[in-house]
Amino acid sequence: MGQSIRAHCKKSELRAADFKKVKAKDINNISAVIDFSSPESFIACVNFCTENSIPLISGTTGLSGEHLEIVGTAKKFIPILLASNMSLGIANLKSSIDQYLSSISTPSKCKIIEIHHRHKKDSPSGTAIEIQSYLANLPGSKIDSQIDVQSLRIGDIFGIHRIIFENAEGVTTFQHIANSRIVFARGALQAAKWIHSKNPGEYSFADFLNKKL
Repeated sequence: MGQSIRAHCKKSELRAADFKKVKAKDINNISAVIDFSSPESFIACVNFCTENSIPLISGTTGLSGEHLEIVGTAKKFIPILLASNMSLGIANLKSSIDQYLSSISTPSKCKIIEIHHRHKKDSPSGTAIEIQSYLANLPGSKIDSQIDVQSLRIGDIFGIHRIIFENAEGVTTFQHIANSRIVFARGALQAAKWIHSKNPGEYSFADFLNKKL
């Protein structure tokens, strides 16, 4: 993700530096820290941003209750945006599913299949968990049983999320395929520009998409 972010910056007026490799950091020239690391490194990012009053964008998944407690403290001092997926396509996918469930009257079973590269450590993916929670909490949901999540780790796949609904009328499938990491890099950079002017607090990618204050 770091390489994708730097590559995208080269095509724009934005500048990016590797957080770990830059020893002498000029705090005045940092608009935001973008974190796609690990739960362990996430803590270091939050602490650095809090100590230096710098906004944080994090797409790191696999965070525990302890991590969220740290966020709960940090958000009193800096703006933090947490998102398991920063693709506009996933946001559109959720919106399409919402419209579909609003249009049907037949109760449906739901299954989520997520496929990622063999090196991805967390399973299921943060995006799959987010979609599962989103569907489970929809008002008046037509889903009549527990949502099953299946995870596969294959080759160099950037990310496939497939949501399948099955009822007496048939099977309906929604799917998003990420062809490269650029989609996530672009979303993270756009969110970083947006959050730079926000007040301390915790934000979601949906807040950015909806331009909430």
